[in-house]
Amino acid sequence: MPVFKYEAINSSGASVSGTHQAEVIQDVEQWLLRNKLNPVSIIISQEKTADRAVSIQGSWKDRFQGVTLDDMILLCQQVATLLGAGVDLLRSLTIIARQIQHPRLQQMLVEVSSAIEKGSSLSDAFSGKPKIFNALFINIIRIGEESGTLDQSFQYLAALYENEKSIRERIKMATRYPKIVITALCCAIFFLMSFVVPKFVAIFANAKVALPLPTRILITTSDFFAGNYMFILLVIGSLYIAYRFALDNRQFLMARDNLAMRIPILGTLSIKIYMSRFCRVFSILTSSGINIIRTLELSTAALENLVLVTMLDEVRNDVEKGTDLNQAMAAHSQFPEMVVQMVTVGEESGKLDEMMGKVADYYEIETDYTIKNLSSLIEPVLLLFMGIMVGFIALAIFTPMWDMMNVARGG
Repeated sequence: MPVFKYEAINSSGASVSGTHQAEVIQDVEQWLLRNKLNPVSIIISQEKTADRAVSIQGSWKDRFQGVTLDDMILLCQQVATLLGAGVDLLRSLTIIARQIQHPRLQQMLVEVSSAIEKGSSLSDAFSGKPKIFNALFINIIRIGEESGTLDQSFQYLAALYENEKSIRERIKMATRYPKIVITALCCAIFFLMSFVVPKFVAIFANAKVALPLPTRILITTSDFFAGNYMFILLVIGSLYIAYRFALDNRQFLMARDNLAMRIPILGTLSIKIYMSRFCRVFSILTSSGINIIRTLELSTAALENLVLVTMLDEVRNDVEKGTDLNQAMAAHSQFPEMVVQMVTVGEESGKLDEMMGKVADYYEIETDYTIKNLSSLIEPVLLLFMGIMVGFIALAIFTPMWDMMNVARGG
């Protein structure tokens, strides 16, 4: 429970000060008045009670663990429930901060409550935690504040996080078999390169036969891996560090995100997920009375692909200049034809929010179907890759052995 510092005037006219532990500032005011003290100033103290400090610190693991989708779902559901029940915002955050188990979220809620006490809005208080609350979260909260439907904003965010969690879990389950196969194949290749191939090299070295190209490639690769473990690890580490630095480069991000959309199967799936998010957010915002320009600006937060974000910025600029939304979208090939057609119908009928909601429903169904069939879609590619690798290794090892046998028979 937060600790508040107060200054007040007693019945004798003297100034008194002290601290009082309460859930919200209104409780401190009532406590002062009950004790015949007229409050002058009340501010939240950075000090915590002993049990509060222990709760926030937690274990070393707790203090450094990340905030998961489950944590965000629970937080949004709790806030939505309390606000919907008529509990004021500050008291809701205080109650949740006392009950929540995640140390980082707990500390964050205390800091957000403190910021609100000092006059900050909820969206501004959350915006100070960009690693936990992304732009979409902040924008949805800001819209809830402006429209007076903050509880609905948190309900939508909870549903959004639940959908995101469901997609991730289904993708993880669908790719479990391919991951196992690829891991087993990599382990088998490592074993062959490290233990089997070197033994054949010794045999081939004493043979009086010319080694075929696949065998020479296999031997060269085996020698490289056997004698350069540290170099390979260093290269991998350097590439990872370079990648992390490259994330600050816009051109690199554009190239990466453009490539991600062109990957067979997975690229198509990602586009469906992005379209579903975009259309759903667009539908929510327009139905809340937000104008098209502002809606397009806020909807970009639902897209984590820089290519699509840039495209949407261009669409917004065209709409600002007077172009119809469907025409602005049609100028960009990244927008599926169905989205453009539904936007056209929505603009003509004046039911753009309903049309975008239906498109979102369609892409959610398509996403679910693609994920369910992801394993069967990847399997042919995986089998082809395995066949090529196994065939190449077998050809490289057994071809010179046949040549050796022919030389021995001829001799």
